[in-house]
Amino acid sequence: MTITVGILGIYDIQYTIDQGEYCYETDMSGADVTVSGIVTHVKPGDQFFLQDPDIDTWAGIYVYDTTVNPILGDELSVSASVNEYYSLTQLLDVTSSTVISTGNYIAPILLDASNIGIECSLSGEMYESMLVEVRDITFDSVDEFGNWTISDDSGSTMVDDYYYDDSLGPWPSLLTGDI
Repeated sequence: MTITVGILGIYDIQYTIDQGEYCYETDMSGADVTVSGIVTHVKPGDQFFLQDPDIDTWAGIYVYDTTVNPILGDELSVSASVNEYYSLTQLLDVTSSTVISTGNYIAPILLDASNIGIECSLSGEMYESMLVEVRDITFDSVDEFGNWTISDDSGSTMVDDYYYDDSLGPWPSLLTGDI
């Protein structure tokens, strides 16, 4: 028997202060859930990110499913299974989805690079799958996988091209020291 009091949110899936075996894995892996949020990014192939507009941390989640065809700004209710994939909490095997509203906007959360960091950290995990912005950065390097290391006055973080939409043009080519 399952008893649910209140409404489950993305925060309830994402929040943990236990580093775990790898990097802050959810305790809810394997659970079937229904959550809602605003679509902040759609990856080609219809995989997307949902974010709770009312919470500033632990509020984003990746949805790995091609049966839902969301548009940026859609508010969705999604029923799916919680999963961890290399320490990325995600929803998969969507069983239902409903568009609640369209045309919504979520402003990116302004962070310093050190808030995200490069290695596994609680401060970085708090923003997993959320729409964030880092300003006044310098390009430091690119690794063999195409990941950029960028920095600001606070420290460094990484930018991954994995979710980049190639229909916007080629991934930028930068030189060390570019701002």
